[in-house]
Amino acid sequence: MLRGFAMSFTYIASAADWARIAPELVLAGVALLVLLVDLLLPQTGSVPRERGAANFFVLPLLALLGILGALAATIALFVVGDGQRAFFGLVGSDWGSLYAYLAILSAAGLGIIFSPAYLKRLKLVHQGEYYALFLAATLGMMLLAAATSFMTLFLGLETLSLALYILCGFVTRRQSSQEAGMKYFLLSSFASAFLLYGVALIYGATGTTRFGARGTSAWPGVLQFLQAHPQSTTLLLIGIGLLTVGFAFKVSAIPFQMWTPDVYEGAPAPVTAFMSVGTKAAALVAFARVFAVVLAPVAADWQALVWALAVLTMVGGNVLALVQRNAKRLLAYSSVAHAGYLLIGVVVGGTTGLAALLFYLLCYAFLNAGAFGVLSALERLDNGGCDLEDLRGLWFRRPWLAGFLAFFLLALAGFPPMAGFAAKYYLFLAALQGGHPELLLIGVLTSVLGMYYYLRLIAAMFMESARGVVGEAREAAPALALASTGGEPRVSGPLGRAASTRTGGASSGAAGAALAVKAAPLAAAKRVPVAEQVPETHEQAAEEEGALAGGSLSWTTWLGLGLAALGALALGTVLPFWLVDLALKAAAML
Repeated sequence: MLRGFAMSFTYIASAADWARIAPELVLAGVALLVLLVDLLLPQTGSVPRERGAANFFVLPLLALLGILGALAATIALFVVGDGQRAFFGLVGSDWGSLYAYLAILSAAGLGIIFSPAYLKRLKLVHQGEYYALFLAATLGMMLLAAATSFMTLFLGLETLSLALYILCGFVTRRQSSQEAGMKYFLLSSFASAFLLYGVALIYGATGTTRFGARGTSAWPGVLQFLQAHPQSTTLLLIGIGLLTVGFAFKVSAIPFQMWTPDVYEGAPAPVTAFMSVGTKAAALVAFARVFAVVLAPVAADWQALVWALAVLTMVGGNVLALVQRNAKRLLAYSSVAHAGYLLIGVVVGGTTGLAALLFYLLCYAFLNAGAFGVLSALERLDNGGCDLEDLRGLWFRRPWLAGFLAFFLLALAGFPPMAGFAAKYYLFLAALQGGHPELLLIGVLTSVLGMYYYLRLIAAMFMESARGVVGEAREAAPALALASTGGEPRVSGPLGRAASTRTGGASSGAAGAALAVKAAPLAAAKRVPVAEQVPETHEQAAEEEGALAGGSLSWTTWLGLGLAALGALALGTVLPFWLVDLALKAAAML
């Protein structure tokens, strides 16, 4: 009978199918258009592949218009869409998928807004490739979140991964960026192999790769098979275990988080802002759909394992963040801890748990992207500028950046009235209502623990004095010249931080904390006398300082930070009542 059905089966895509994937079509079309426009724009500069000044504005504007177009198509599907699956049940257009699109597109839009000033400051070429890969990664995340078949799930996963491999290593002159791209490639491929093998075993146990839908009998999927055969088989159990490992890698759950801090630190900051939210949102929605919906009939076989992952990730992520002295690594482990909170929604399951997860992802998109957006404005050519020593006294040098970073850190910690408080409130309430008070207790305790490292970073920016920053920056050149004569050397970095290395005696004026010394090794590498190297170093520092302060594209960074802060405030005060209700309706359709 199966043979006859397969031989007589034909499928022709209808106009409704294409309409149901309108956001993905918009992104794919704009990504190709970006590459075409990049070819047509004038090429100027000393390097043949170096683009003119217009490219730093035209290409990101076009990419941003693509994100806005996809967002408009998503809202249109909310209003007039039928919520049915497209292309023979392979891609969903339900409200759960569309809600995930909101978080993914918000993160992608903010990442693109943060990119122009960052790329211009680092003098990165290949603008067209950068934004086309950005849109391709967004497309893959949306496919992953909307997947209603294991085949589509793997296609979306590989689409986003291939684009992010290149984006993480986009700063070719920087070893840490190359290392980030390689680590992400190796470990992500390793996780994809686990996931694919688990899919193969589940297919062997159920005979289909489609998830299936409630209330349907024709061509049943995995869900209908499990409802008819609730007993677990060996193949199914092994497949569930491998799927858990694969998804745990993607969401950075402990003990599969080892790639996260290195990749987040080495990748360009706007890329980190995007992938830290988009990848997590797509993977967690897919995780929830597969486990809390498709595998719900055999929840007894996997719930304890995911529960242990959630607890271990919440505790381990916050504990590991306590000892970090680099802001990007600290936010990376903070991201791990937030993955643990989000796994509570998977464990609780049902409409309540999934709705809390969806709302948390939307709030997290603005909070984490905003925090990394501030770091993108501070990151220097050598991947520095984000250490705790660099951030000391930031309030005295860059009060607006310090204020924005403090705002997003407090929101991530869960202080009201920002979105972080509302997100954690609804998630912990779902844990209590779902019969898991222990997860509520652990989540609250680890959140209190997390406040320490957020507040420590804020204290370093506001309460530790940056005495003599301007004066020491001006005195950097003569101080370096004194180094060869046994004087007291003072070295200034691009952000104007300086400190003294003493051979003995006490320092006069110990009014504030000493700032770190970071001498550039350029003079030693080129074997140029120190005195001859000082003007170039000082000029480069002044140039980077000016680029941060008032570069021609710095307004894009301020725009992104303003939008992220506005979103964080709105999601914490005005919008939760409406968006939580929308999330409940969306979760019921997953």
